[in-house]
Amino acid sequence: MSHTTTPVADTAGKGPKKFRPEIEGLRAVAALLVAIYHIWLGRVSGGVDVFFVVSGFLITASLLSRYRRLGSVNFFDYLFGLFKRLFPAAFFVLAAVTIASYFFLPSVRWGQTIQELFASALYFQNWELAFSAVDYLDAGNDKSPVQHFWAMSIQAQFYVIWFFLITLAIFWVKRSKTEDIRPKLLAIFITVFIPSFAYSVWMTGHNQPWAYFDTFARVWEFSLGGILFLVISKIRLAPLASTIVGWLGLATLVSTGLLLDVGGVFPGYVALLPTFAAVMILVAGENGSAYGVERLLGSKPLAKLGSLSYGFYLWHWPLLTFYYVWKGATDVSLADGVGIILISLALSYVTTSIIERPVRTLKTKTNYHPKVVGTLIAFMLPVLVMNVAWQAKIEAEQSEQLSLATSPDYPGGLVFTDTFANTPELPYIPFDADIVNDRSEPFWDGCHAPVPETNVLTCDYGETEDPLYKVALVGGSHSSHWHPALNTFIKDERIHLVNMTKSACRFSTGIIGNYPECNEWNTKIVDAIVEADVDLVITMADIGHQENIGVPEGYVERFKQLEALDIPIFAIRDTPFFDNRVPACLAEFGRNADECSVDREKTLPAVSDWDQLADKPSNVYYYDYSDYICEEDVCRPVIGNVVGYVDSNHMTKSFNETLAPFVREDLMALLQQLKQPATQTD
Repeated sequence: MSHTTTPVADTAGKGPKKFRPEIEGLRAVAALLVAIYHIWLGRVSGGVDVFFVVSGFLITASLLSRYRRLGSVNFFDYLFGLFKRLFPAAFFVLAAVTIASYFFLPSVRWGQTIQELFASALYFQNWELAFSAVDYLDAGNDKSPVQHFWAMSIQAQFYVIWFFLITLAIFWVKRSKTEDIRPKLLAIFITVFIPSFAYSVWMTGHNQPWAYFDTFARVWEFSLGGILFLVISKIRLAPLASTIVGWLGLATLVSTGLLLDVGGVFPGYVALLPTFAAVMILVAGENGSAYGVERLLGSKPLAKLGSLSYGFYLWHWPLLTFYYVWKGATDVSLADGVGIILISLALSYVTTSIIERPVRTLKTKTNYHPKVVGTLIAFMLPVLVMNVAWQAKIEAEQSEQLSLATSPDYPGGLVFTDTFANTPELPYIPFDADIVNDRSEPFWDGCHAPVPETNVLTCDYGETEDPLYKVALVGGSHSSHWHPALNTFIKDERIHLVNMTKSACRFSTGIIGNYPECNEWNTKIVDAIVEADVDLVITMADIGHQENIGVPEGYVERFKQLEALDIPIFAIRDTPFFDNRVPACLAEFGRNADECSVDREKTLPAVSDWDQLADKPSNVYYYDYSDYICEEDVCRPVIGNVVGYVDSNHMTKSFNETLAPFVREDLMALLQQLKQPATQTD
């Protein structure tokens, strides 16, 4: 991954630097494993974890070398020294990816790509992906051409953390008036390792998608490398033992991803396999033997490949991503995969020779010399400027969409009424680049609880000062996607709307197997409704499906709990489920393609689950808006020139707003029936 020179300070902490060619070879193996597993296996290899251990090992060596020579470590000199190594190749690749993405990626993927390009350029891509990983609606999105920058983001964050750790050690040494910094640094690294590893194990079990990208769940891997550097000179192995340990380490590393499907359990305790495999290889290299693994890893071909590993890692993933787009494929043939690897190596060689090395070897008095700073800015600016301009283009299109949304040519669900029945077919809105982000307001203002949240989040909308009615919108994302329709009229009707929604969490007593957080949330929801003192609860009546499963028993039990509390329910039939993610299908096949539609009877049977229910709670008022969503025999992705769905089953904000007149009529009639307001207005 990031290029750090392999010559390291003598591991005893004294004497000249010595060359460790086997480390270059180890990086070459790790990079090839990452690429091979990405290209052909679609699994996690453990190669990135090796990079993290090696980075911890080498940066500790570098910092100690600086301290030994200078007696301190200058933050800006250290930081810009890292920038000299990291930025040129990284921003060159980001610039190339930006241009290629604009011309070759479907516009439906633009928004996500721009977002991740910014996150990669500013080295917080891991956190961007962590939030996306727990975003219920983002879970199925295509991977961007820069998703692999998550590892480099963690690495850059680690480098900053390591500066402060060694600064702490230097302060400790000076206060204690001792000369040897190594025991202090070892104590600090162990202190970091233990809680980070414990947190990694806990978070991986609690929320693995988040843990995978969480810096704090990964720091122990860097700590392990730092600890190893500090103690490796004390580890003595006989030649035979060294040979066995080294080859066993390499075998373990290569087979980790084959023996275990580690992607779903990383970076917890299972990450000990590749990280300790790296430790074994490094220890064996320190205790060389005639037939040791270091002979292979230190060979000229592998050492040369190791020097290209950073560029190779940078290039292989974008090439793979654009291959999928170009071929319209989901897998890679052997020949094409080899081609991707060879092209990645060639691009890495060019990038390293022409871009990265000249900047890294700039001769200046300090690393933060204006010549260096100016050069780095010259690499950064094109990426940032291009993406700002690209984002501005999308925002201009969004302004155009807002004006079109009020046009009678874009009636959405109203197309099924006589007034708009003859609406001509026009280019749909939202435009492709905006569909996936066209969601209800609670998704953006923090009021829709994400998957990990276990507490009930309540937010207020509409008339909160002097309302005539107070209602609660309760349930999962399928409840939340009705918020836009409600939000169009609640202020005018003097309704106080309390939002109580959570991703992947239905309003039910039933156990949601894959989402234990939902089960805890559901133990609190009824008390939250009672505390809110609402006149009515709006929620889903059933689960949209493509097979007849009936209204779940947990729904009925929950409805009866509110029946006992004399709280009425405005229950809405769930929306259609499509076979494909609608935005991607539209981009590939077009709005009228059979691939993008679904038979109505398959997803919305003529006799609904609710109508089949024998014992209906008396407090439930059932509403079915399917006739404003689907045609008589088919459900289409575009209704009245408005795209209906952000994925396969969640409505867009734009479309749901067109259903507002129907919802308003029904809701107001029910509220007036249930409750005569205390005051009347003209």
